[in-house]
Amino acid sequence: MQAELENYKSNEINLNVSEDISILYIVQHELLNEKEVEFAGVVLKHQLKEDFSFRIVTKKSKPLDVLHKALQSSSDNALKIKDMINSAVTNEKSAVLLEVLSKLRK
Repeated sequence: MQAELENYKSNEINLNVSEDISILYIVQHELLNEKEVEFAGVVLKHQLKEDFSFRIVTKKSKPLDVLHKALQSSSDNALKIKDMINSAVTNEKSAVLLEVLSKLRK
Protein backbone atom coordinates (compact mmCIF):
# COMPACT_ATOMS: atom_id res chain seq x y z
CA MET A 1 0.00 0.00 0.00
CA GLN A 2 1.39 3.39 -0.99
CA ALA A 3 0.78 5.79 1.89
CA GLU A 4 2.10 9.15 2.97
CA LEU A 5 1.85 10.27 6.58
CA GLU A 6 -0.15 13.50 6.86
CA ASN A 7 -0.64 13.69 10.61
CA TYR A 8 0.35 11.51 13.56
CA LYS A 9 -0.69 11.76 17.19
CA SER A 10 -0.46 9.23 20.01
CA ASN A 11 -3.89 7.79 19.16
CA GLU A 12 -4.65 9.19 15.71
CA ILE A 13 -3.16 8.93 12.26
CA ASN A 14 -4.08 10.49 8.92
CA LEU A 15 -2.64 8.97 5.78
CA ASN A 16 -2.70 10.13 2.18
CA VAL A 17 -3.18 6.91 0.20
CA SER A 18 -3.00 6.26 -3.54
CA GLU A 19 -4.51 2.80 -3.78
CA ASP A 20 -7.65 1.05 -5.03
CA ILE A 21 -10.47 2.07 -2.69
CA SER A 22 -11.69 -1.52 -2.43
CA ILE A 23 -8.46 -2.45 -0.63
CA LEU A 24 -8.92 0.49 1.72
CA TYR A 25 -12.47 -0.64 2.49
CA ILE A 26 -11.20 -4.13 3.37
CA VAL A 27 -8.59 -2.67 5.74
CA GLN A 28 -11.20 -0.30 7.18
CA HIS A 29 -13.48 -3.27 7.85
CA GLU A 30 -10.69 -5.09 9.71
CA LEU A 31 -9.91 -1.96 11.72
CA LEU A 32 -13.54 -1.49 12.75
CA ASN A 33 -13.58 -5.07 14.05
CA GLU A 34 -10.88 -4.10 16.56
CA LYS A 35 -12.23 -3.04 19.97
CA GLU A 36 -9.36 -0.59 20.35
CA VAL A 37 -10.39 1.40 17.24
CA GLU A 38 -12.78 4.29 17.78
CA PHE A 39 -12.87 5.43 14.14
CA ALA A 40 -11.55 4.28 10.78
CA GLY A 41 -12.60 6.06 7.62
CA VAL A 42 -11.71 6.56 3.97
CA VAL A 43 -12.51 9.73 2.04
CA LEU A 44 -11.98 10.38 -1.66
CA LYS A 45 -10.16 13.73 -1.86
CA HIS A 46 -10.90 14.44 -5.53
CA GLN A 47 -13.30 12.84 -8.02
CA LEU A 48 -10.75 12.71 -10.86
CA LYS A 49 -7.82 11.34 -8.86
CA GLU A 50 -7.40 8.14 -6.91
CA ASP A 51 -6.20 10.07 -3.89
CA PHE A 52 -7.74 9.11 -0.54
CA SER A 53 -7.49 10.26 3.03
CA PHE A 54 -7.44 7.37 5.51
CA ARG A 55 -7.99 8.27 9.16
CA ILE A 56 -7.63 5.97 12.15
CA VAL A 57 -8.42 6.92 15.76
CA THR A 58 -7.73 4.49 18.59
CA LYS A 59 -8.60 4.51 22.29
CA LYS A 60 -5.07 4.05 23.65
CA SER A 61 -3.08 1.86 21.24
CA LYS A 62 -0.62 3.19 18.72
CA PRO A 63 -2.52 3.60 15.45
CA LEU A 64 0.36 2.25 13.34
CA ASP A 65 0.37 -0.97 15.37
CA VAL A 66 -3.37 -1.37 14.89
CA LEU A 67 -3.03 -0.61 11.17
CA HIS A 68 -0.28 -3.21 10.81
CA LYS A 69 -2.48 -5.82 12.52
CA ALA A 70 -5.42 -4.95 10.23
CA LEU A 71 -3.21 -5.17 7.12
CA GLN A 72 -1.93 -8.57 8.22
CA SER A 73 -5.46 -9.80 8.92
CA SER A 74 -6.64 -8.54 5.52
CA SER A 75 -3.77 -10.32 3.80
CA ASP A 76 -4.46 -13.56 5.70
CA ASN A 77 -8.14 -13.41 4.73
CA ALA A 78 -7.25 -12.82 1.07
CA LEU A 79 -5.02 -15.92 1.11
CA LYS A 80 -7.84 -17.97 2.67
CA ILE A 81 -10.22 -16.84 -0.07
CA LYS A 82 -7.62 -17.69 -2.72
CA ASP A 83 -7.23 -21.19 -1.25
CA MET A 84 -11.01 -21.68 -1.16
CA ILE A 85 -11.31 -20.64 -4.81
CA ASN A 86 -8.44 -22.91 -5.85
CA SER A 87 -10.02 -25.80 -3.95
CA ALA A 88 -13.40 -25.20 -5.58
CA VAL A 89 -11.83 -25.04 -9.04
CA THR A 90 -9.85 -28.23 -8.38
CA ASN A 91 -12.98 -30.01 -7.14
CA GLU A 92 -14.92 -28.85 -10.20
CA LYS A 93 -12.16 -30.03 -12.54
CA SER A 94 -12.13 -33.40 -10.78
CA ALA A 95 -15.90 -33.71 -11.12
CA VAL A 96 -15.74 -32.85 -14.83
CA LEU A 97 -12.89 -35.32 -15.36
CA LEU A 98 -14.84 -38.10 -13.62
CA GLU A 99 -17.87 -37.32 -15.75
CA VAL A 100 -15.82 -37.48 -18.95
CA LEU A 101 -14.20 -40.75 -17.88
CA SER A 102 -17.56 -42.30 -17.08
CA LYS A 103 -18.89 -41.32 -20.51
CA LEU A 104 -15.81 -42.77 -22.20
CA ARG A 105 -16.33 -46.11 -20.44
CA LYS A 106 -19.86 -46.45 -21.80
